[in-house]
Amino acid sequence: MDNTCLENWFWFGPNHQQDCILYSRLSFHRSLKNELFPHRASPEDKEGVLKNVLAALKDLEIDPYTLIGPESSRDCQLSAREVFDLPEVLTLKAGEAVIIGKKTFLASINVHSHIYFSLMGPGSQPLERFQDLVALDTQLDKRLSWACTETYGFLNPDPIHTGSGMEFEALLFLPGIMDSDMYDRVMKGLLAQGFAISVYDTKDSKDEEDLSQQDIRSPFIQLTYTVPLGVSEQEGLEKISNALEGLMKGERATRERLAEKLSEELKDKSWRAYALLTHAQLLSKTECRSLLSDLRAGIVYGSLSVSSAQGILKDCDRLWFGTETLVRQALEAYPIDQRSEKLSKSLRSKLVRNILSQYHIEGEI
Repeated sequence: MDNTCLENWFWFGPNHQQDCILYSRLSFHRSLKNELFPHRASPEDKEGVLKNVLAALKDLEIDPYTLIGPESSRDCQLSAREVFDLPEVLTLKAGEAVIIGKKTFLASINVHSHIYFSLMGPGSQPLERFQDLVALDTQLDKRLSWACTETYGFLNPDPIHTGSGMEFEALLFLPGIMDSDMYDRVMKGLLAQGFAISVYDTKDSKDEEDLSQQDIRSPFIQLTYTVPLGVSEQEGLEKISNALEGLMKGERATRERLAEKLSEELKDKSWRAYALLTHAQLLSKTECRSLLSDLRAGIVYGSLSVSSAQGILKDCDRLWFGTETLVRQALEAYPIDQRSEKLSKSLRSKLVRNILSQYHIEGEI
């Protein structure tokens, strides 16, 4: 099995916003001058762009990196999709690629634009590294010629990425807002400011159980903002920072109210989740993720008094995104005829028990 995709778990680093923001990405969309946009290009055209972009990346500080293409092993593709939350890696075609580099670098070639490159990290850390992203853009611009005009800025296949080409994505954890009557008001306010909001989509599996039990009130929320034409990068960064600060402030205040109002219900739900995760012998993917969500909510609500809240939150996130990759890796030790769904459930539960049982939670008796 190709385990290269597990070598960089960089977005699970220190995160003082961990109770509200799991990760974020700050990115630029860029297209090459005198090249057809990907949706109009032939496989041969795409291969030419891919070759040029890889040659330009070779001299940058992100080298070495992992290159994932349509012919990469399925295990590596699934690992990248799960650990780094990259759904596009499962639908790559000839001349398209995804790159996982060091120092939180992620990129795709001929997928969204000729090249989409980003910095990914815990919390809102990528915003603090904006100048690093600009430096990468400048270095690439010396090796590649961007499609750009004085009137419209950077040109891209999707008009929404024309201008600065800058985009921000974040995965938020907002159980307070989702459990209260604030959701509609908060979402309407963000939409009015140009943000795209959606309940986080985990339907990457064809398992009917996974699809039928999706909880539309999931506390995981995907936030996206693309800096529109005529707005500067700095204005966009300020708008993003203000929105995140407002969300965190509102979420934490709402949690305080709900923690008092729904104290017994929240404790019951989170304690049940902790008990099952640390004692179950068989866990499906759907049940595992649902329980991890309930446990995470119990910790941020303060319903569970844990010895290391930051540590267990980080491990909850590692388990949420990395469990299936680690289970597949463990299955490799068994003969093919013994690899069953029951064995997968057993390995999944053992992995979760081993990781979460290290934490001491006060008031267990």
